[in-house]
Amino acid sequence: MAKKSDMKRPQAVNAEFDNDFEATGNGGAVLIEQLFRSLGIRRIIEQRLAKRSEDAEYSMTEGLYALMAGLALGGHGIQAAETLRANPLDERLFGLKDGAPSEGTMYNILCELSGLQPRTEAEAYEAAGACQPALDIFGQPAKPQRLRRMVPDQPEYATAERRRQLQDFTQATAGRCLELLQSQIVKMDGFTMVFGDGSDLEVEGRCFDAAEWTYAGVRALRWLTVMAGPVIVAEELGLGARDEGRHIVSVLERARPVIDTVKGVHGKVLAHLDSAYFEKGVVERTREYGWKFLICANRLRGPLQRVAEDQLEASWHKTGRDARRGWADSQFSVFAYRPEGWDFNVTILALRWREQDDLPGIWHYTFLGTDLEPGDLPKHKVKEYGFARYGWMLYSTKQGRENHYKTALEDLGLHHPPSGRLGINQAFYAIGTALANMMMVLRYRVMQDHERGIRVWRFRDRYVRIAGRLVEGARRLTVRLSGACVDAARQALWLRAFAVAARL
Repeated sequence: MAKKSDMKRPQAVNAEFDNDFEATGNGGAVLIEQLFRSLGIRRIIEQRLAKRSEDAEYSMTEGLYALMAGLALGGHGIQAAETLRANPLDERLFGLKDGAPSEGTMYNILCELSGLQPRTEAEAYEAAGACQPALDIFGQPAKPQRLRRMVPDQPEYATAERRRQLQDFTQATAGRCLELLQSQIVKMDGFTMVFGDGSDLEVEGRCFDAAEWTYAGVRALRWLTVMAGPVIVAEELGLGARDEGRHIVSVLERARPVIDTVKGVHGKVLAHLDSAYFEKGVVERTREYGWKFLICANRLRGPLQRVAEDQLEASWHKTGRDARRGWADSQFSVFAYRPEGWDFNVTILALRWREQDDLPGIWHYTFLGTDLEPGDLPKHKVKEYGFARYGWMLYSTKQGRENHYKTALEDLGLHHPPSGRLGINQAFYAIGTALANMMMVLRYRVMQDHERGIRVWRFRDRYVRIAGRLVEGARRLTVRLSGACVDAARQALWLRAFAVAARL
C-alpha cells in the first residue's frame, strides 16, 4: 500500500486553451430553460407586453427572455444578460439565435418597456464644475470628475399604459405559477394565505430620482408586494418612505383577481399583514373582498395595553414558560376593541409574557387585530391550543413568508435598483417579479425530496454549474452533461427534476 510520503504532487502546473474543445460551465441551466418553456414565458411576454419596431436588432421577447436567463444564472441588474454573452453556448442553450443583448441595448429595451425615451449625454449630465484635487488609493492624483448626473425634480414614472401592461404581465405569470403549486404551499387551514409587505431598496449616491431618506438613515425606494403563498401576485415600485398603509390598498386591488381565481368560488382568504397595515382603509378593503384578516396591531400598543391591563385575571389563558424565547411565563387573552375613527369593532388577540429576570407582576404585551372567529379555524386545533394562542401560531408563520423575499432580493439581486430612473426600475422589477415567481415553481414543484424549497443560489451551485456540451440537430437541442464528477444521487435528482419540469 502506498504511504503518504510516496504520494507526490506535480512539480509544476500549466494551462492552455484548446480551441477545438467547446463546453459550458452552466450545462445544468438547461433545466431552467425547460422550466421557462413549460411555463410558456415567451408567449406571455408576446401577448402582454409592448412590441419593438421590426427593424430593432432584438425583439422585446428575445431581450426580456435574455434578461431573465441572465438573472437566473446569477447576473445582476440591466447588464445581467452579459452573463450569457460570456459564452456563446449559454446563448444557444437558451435559444437566443441572435445572441444576448448588450447592456446598452438592454437599457433601450427597458426604456421602450416603460414608455420612456433614452437620454442623450447632454440630457443626462451637466458639467461637474471646479473641484479640489484628490488622491486615489495608490497615492496618484485622481482624475477630476468631468460630468455630474442630473436628477429631475420629479421622478420619471413609467407611462400609465406601460404600467398597466406590466401589471397585467405580473398577474398572468403569477396565475400560471400558482396553477402549478400544490395546495399546501399556498393554503393553510382552508385559507388561501395572502401576505402583504414593503421592502426598502437601498441606493447609494444622489442619482436616483425616487429615492428618499428612511427612518433608518439611508436613501431608498420602496417596493410594495402582495403574495399568495410564495408567489407575488401584485407589486408596486415607487417613492421611498411612502406611507405603506395608504399605498398597499391599490396593490391589494390589483392582487384580488388572481387571488379570487386561486381560492375558488367558495374558498376562504386570510390576509396576513404587519403593523404598518393596521389602518381602517386596509381593513375595510379586506372586509369588502370577503377576506379575513390577521394584522399586527402594535401601532396602537398604548391604548390596547391599557385595555389589556384592565382585563380580569380569569380572562387570561395561562400557557407557561418558553425557554426558546427566554420567557418565564406567558398568557393569552381575547377582547373586542374599536380603534379611534373606526365604525366597527375588531377582535384583539393579546399576548403578554415575563422575561426570565423580570420581577413578579411585570408584563410585556403585544397584539393582533383580526375578524377571525373560533369557528373559522379547525376545531381540534382551537381545542388543543385555544383560539388566541392558535391565532398567534398562525401569525408566527410571517417570518417564513418574509423569507420568500430572499429569492427576489438576494438570489436575483433585486435589493438594489439598477437605474437612476424610476420608470426603468419599474419595468425591471416587473420582469424580476415574474422570474422570482418562476423560481418558486422551481423550488417547490420541480425540485424533489430533500431539495424541495432549495435556495436559488444553492440550486445554481449544485444543479447549474455542471460542465456540458451542446449537440444540436433535427430541431432538438441536447446538452450532454459531465457525469463523471457528479455523484449518482445528484444525477438522479437532476434527471427527476428535469422530467418534472418537462411535464408542467
